[in-house]
Amino acid sequence: MKLLRKIKDLFYTVDDDFVVVDLTTKMIQSMNSRDWNRLKNKKNYMVIK
Repeated sequence: MKLLRKIKDLFYTVDDDFVVVDLTTKMIQSMNSRDWNRLKNKKNYMVIK
């Protein structure tokens, strides 16, 4: 869990609500709730925070 916390700290900004891993590309990205709601297929993402 420490690793996830460090990843979250690296990618988290004040504007963003989520830090997610795109399971298809294995990329970590931060998203705000607007972006999250716009996603059509949420199954491809794993939320870290």
